[in-house]
Amino acid sequence: MFIQIKNINDFLSLIALFCNFYVVYSLDPILMMGFIITLFTQDFIKELTTGCYPSIFKRPDGAYDCSIFNTGGLADKHSGFPSGHVAVVSFVMNILYFRNKVKDYKSFFYYNIPIILVSYARIMKGCHNLIQVIAGYTLGFIIASILFNYQNNIYEFIK
Repeated sequence: MFIQIKNINDFLSLIALFCNFYVVYSLDPILMMGFIITLFTQDFIKELTTGCYPSIFKRPDGAYDCSIFNTGGLADKHSGFPSGHVAVVSFVMNILYFRNKVKDYKSFFYYNIPIILVSYARIMKGCHNLIQVIAGYTLGFIIASILFNYQNNIYEFIK
């Protein structure tokens, strides 16, 4: 099998994969651009923080099968800062929230449910700690905010 699902945390982690499919299927230039920026930024930060001393950068001891398909074996020697799963889901859900006409606490909470589920799953699976998922959320939120604020300019530039 090419995707390993051993428990509910593995299944919840796949929300990030569903977000990837949604972005590609939508063919929305803002979503695609933000998705690529989010992926490259989180990967660049992980490369910078690999081997750094503070333990907030390192994945928890025994982190196993932490890739997008829940495969990859032992990953506790690699950086987990920020969580890529949470960053991608945060970007997609926050850009959709910003585009929503209704802006209240209730809709903000509803749009953040998938992010909360992925964050919980990544911590419970042992792939990330709380600081890493908060950093992933923040990264996705910032990229979504910037692209939402400049989306009219981006669409104009594309045309």
